Amino acid sequence: MKINNIFYILKKEQHGERLDKVITKLSKIYSRTKIKYFILHGLVKVNNIIIFDPNKKVYNNDKIEFNINLSNNYIITPKNIKLNIIYEDKNILIINKQSNFVMYSSNEKCDTILNAILHHCPLNINLPRVGIVHRLDKNTTGILIIAKNLSTQYKLTELIKNKQITKEYLAIVHGHTEKYGSIIKPISRNMHDRTCMKVCNIGKLAITHYKVITYFKNYTYLRIILETGRTHQIRVHMSYIKHPILGDAKYNTIFKDKENNINFDRQALHSYKLKFNYPFNNSEKIWYASLPEDMKILLKELSK
Repeated sequence: MKINNIFYILKKEQHGERLDKVITKLSKIYSRTKIKYFILHGLVKVNNIIIFDPNKKVYNNDKIEFNINLSNNYIITPKNIKLNIIYEDKNILIINKQSNFVMYSSNEKCDTILNAILHHCPLNINLPRVGIVHRLDKNTTGILIIAKNLSTQYKLTELIKNKQITKEYLAIVHGHTEKYGSIIKPISRNMHDRTCMKVCNIGKLAITHYKVITYFKNYTYLRIILETGRTHQIRVHMSYIKHPILGDAKYNTIFKDKENNINFDRQALHSYKLKFNYPFNNSEKIWYASLPEDMKILLKELSK
């Protein structure tokens, strides 16, 4: 899928105008209807924040960025892939994601979360990213929330942006950590390996809190709470403090699991709890995702 990135810095004459109107004037090659399509499908950022509202007012010195899909060959095909559904109503779908399941891919032969969502919720084809509001890595398991309409997706995105959604994880890491702690270190893309992230002073603020559940001989079982949601945040932060996640081949450069007779072929990381105020009646909701079987077996092995 070929993408073209376009940037604009707004001038005084555009101050206070609608986002779709401003981009139409600046681009000069796309109709206002097409620009609205770009905005509604999450392809436009204002000051590095994705905006879904074409009516949003923009102001002097705002930075506008939009990614234009120059290819019509990428089609998301619905596929009958079983989803482990925790909760569903007319607005949201919450699933317990299994391991070895990618969110999306440009390879049509690859089975993805997007393919599965479109089979279960065909109308989500009209939503940006098919209604997904946050991500889990391919081999991270657990709770994933999907919006089923544009209004819900916008509200959930705002809750995440304002840190009003609490996400808790369970992880098994190498060594013995302190009983509890916080890691406050910025994270950015690793320029030497674009598939990796790293702690970097010029990166975005990232905050991870952890608390010990159990100590094993050479490992620690942790409960982890994210205050921010950077790519690979938990994995990067735990590696940074020299306690990488068991089975994490990408970020564990210190320990060898096989020396401890442990054979676990993915990062031992599970998103088990999600809490937020339901945006349509403002009642607090909490959902849990049961621990996957491979991590249950792993915990039994470690307890021996």
